[in-house]
Amino acid sequence: MRKSIIFSLFLIFLLGCEGPYIFNRTVHLKDGNKMLLGGVDRQAFSQNPFNEWFAMEYDAYETNSAMIKDFRGKLKRMRIEVFLGTWNEASKKEYPRLLKILDEAKFPEQRMVTYAVNENLRSFYSEENGKDVRFLPTIIFYRGGKEVGRIVESPVSGSLEEDILMIVNDIPLTPNYEED
Repeated sequence: MRKSIIFSLFLIFLLGCEGPYIFNRTVHLKDGNKMLLGGVDRQAFSQNPFNEWFAMEYDAYETNSAMIKDFRGKLKRMRIEVFLGTWNEASKKEYPRLLKILDEAKFPEQRMVTYAVNENLRSFYSEENGKDVRFLPTIIFYRGGKEVGRIVESPVSGSLEEDILMIVNDIPLTPNYEED
């Protein structure tokens, strides 16, 4: 009896330990498709099938260089958190565009984290908890650890560059979706 209690406690302890954080987790769906789930980095979007839509949108997007120049300095002091779905059409459009803008702005990669979510808007380690992620993509901007703005689904102004400029200049944005 005592051995079984000790073994059970050991097993509970062992199962409760978290392993290493896994990036770029690809989930194979029942219909044969794939999606990313959890923390992802740029490398994930160079793999099939994600690279097809990512590269096409990234290459086709023409940035507004003048506007990027206007916000480059202020943006570098921010942190960005992105929630997207690799199955979601708005994410497939806006995320590659965002990365092209950030590349041109020379935004430090380590200041941005990206989480892929499933159709229920859940990531692998529940990073979306407490972030009010209801539509995709959700791009959250932080300054000094405090949220200062977000872009949800699509830019309010019609351009990501203009929305980012408004956020870095502390001009409030109302996301492009209706409240429930």
